Amino acid sequence: MGTPLHLQILERPVTSILITLCTSVWAWLNHKQLGYQDVGLSHELVVQNKQFWRLVSSQLSHVDLVHLLFNMTSLWSLGGYEQGGKNSSLVLQQSLWLLVGAGLICLAIYHGLIHILHKEQYRNVTAVGYSAVIFGWMALLSARGISNFSIFGLVQLPMSLAPFGALAITSIIVPRASFVGHLSGILMGYFMAYVIYDITTDLRRLQLARQHEHACFDHSQHAKLYYTHIHNAF
Repeated sequence: MGTPLHLQILERPVTSILITLCTSVWAWLNHKQLGYQDVGLSHELVVQNKQFWRLVSSQLSHVDLVHLLFNMTSLWSLGGYEQGGKNSSLVLQQSLWLLVGAGLICLAIYHGLIHILHKEQYRNVTAVGYSAVIFGWMALLSARGISNFSIFGLVQLPMSLAPFGALAITSIIVPRASFVGHLSGILMGYFMAYVIYDITTDLRRLQLARQHEHACFDHSQHAKLYYTHIHNAF
């Protein structure tokens, strides 16, 4: 028999909280009859109207129930990375990185499409959903060598193909899903894996080296004081 659901929830605290939050936001939006324009991310609303709060609200919001179910099922599958709570703080930290970073990359792509390629239709394209963070996690875990990913618990994909396989499936079952938004999540995931991770690792190594150097200096100072004290005693 598998692990009971209540124990799985306790083993994935951050994932469980995020699923509860996204589901609650979806219920509230439907109760208030709010839609894409009220909470979504678009170039015009964020860049021109300075509504920067949409970087967060758009990714925690879902308008379509099918979109919500797909994202929350995928998020639950990824929640196993918490490993019984051992990686929960890391999952929370990197989810926040992905949420903000993917939103900024999405706006940057829209900006390029509008001002370089003159695709004016992207000025008002509005995106919602937690998909960018989920796709970012797929890319991040793929770069870290995680073997496979389950979609709806039925289809097992190699993690290297998971971001693009999930992108294809999402495009079919949720036609209004933002391709640029999902792509932004994938790009942010790989950026974190190959750029930010290396930078933070190097900084951590430098910090540890400095701490070791400081500890050695303190030890040598204590040794000098000790021998000075012994010398003076005689």
